Amino acid sequence: LLQLRQLEEEEPLLHIVWNETLGEIYAQVMGEGQIEILKRLIAERFGTEVEFGTGSIVYKETIQNRVEGVGHFEPLRHYAEVHLLIEPGEPGSGCQFFTACSEDVLARNWQRLILTHLEEKEHIGVLTGFPLTDVQITLLTGRAHAKHTEGDFRQATYRAVRQGLRKAKNILLEPYYEFRLEVPAEMIGRALADVQKMQGSFESPDTDGTTAVLKGTAAVSQMRDYQKEVVAYTHGTGKLFCTLKGYAPCKNQEEIVQNVAYDPESDLENPTGFPVFSNSFSRFC
Repeated sequence: LLQLRQLEEEEPLLHIVWNETLGEIYAQVMGEGQIEILKRLIAERFGTEVEFGTGSIVYKETIQNRVEGVGHFEPLRHYAEVHLLIEPGEPGSGCQFFTACSEDVLARNWQRLILTHLEEKEHIGVLTGFPLTDVQITLLTGRAHAKHTEGDFRQATYRAVRQGLRKAKNILLEPYYEFRLEVPAEMIGRALADVQKMQGSFESPDTDGTTAVLKGTAAVSQMRDYQKEVVAYTHGTGKLFCTLKGYAPCKNQEEIVQNVAYDPESDLENPTGFPVFSNSFSRFC
């Protein structure tokens, strides 16, 4: 894991994830080509031969509507309460965090602590447990006990996020490629049919008489093994170039959610905060 972390720092397209529960290392990469490069690099740098299991698509989640999440944490003689507004953000904006809380209600040091806890964690969605993205989270208000609250705000903050997501209309996002496909001109019909079958989009093809070039976008899940098909039907003369374009709503969300079978209530590492209301906070509810 430490060696792979070194490579992660050097290669911006490589993302290493450690699953402590399963004791497994995951590498988020761009297709089979990068896997082969990574295997060779690990062998050359560290003298270790590695193999990768069957890969899967890295989905993400976002929300469609504004919701308020309330979390509280109340162990013996401790208390912390957090109210968050969670809103959809711009595509590709990631998770952004703000405060609209008066310092008369909650001291600045507690507000900073809550924002720190929001930023320090990769929040996950409630549909599949994949990372949350493209949301704006704003601290509305909160409450602290006179003593023993610093550690409690972490739990209250996390629970407020989860409680809000449970009330939201959640959307599953999937990664999309921007591709450039070069094939012999007489095979452009096959290429167009393939992209249509993938439910992709494309521009009018360009041709110089012998070679046709097709540019467009398609879901990564639909293009995973297409490189091999291109090589096969063009007898090695075709070329496919893909770059990650970004994320967009998944066209078969229900199917993916059902296959993943994630149960947010059983996720003990990401509990939901149940709201505790009082008169002083009623105007936010």
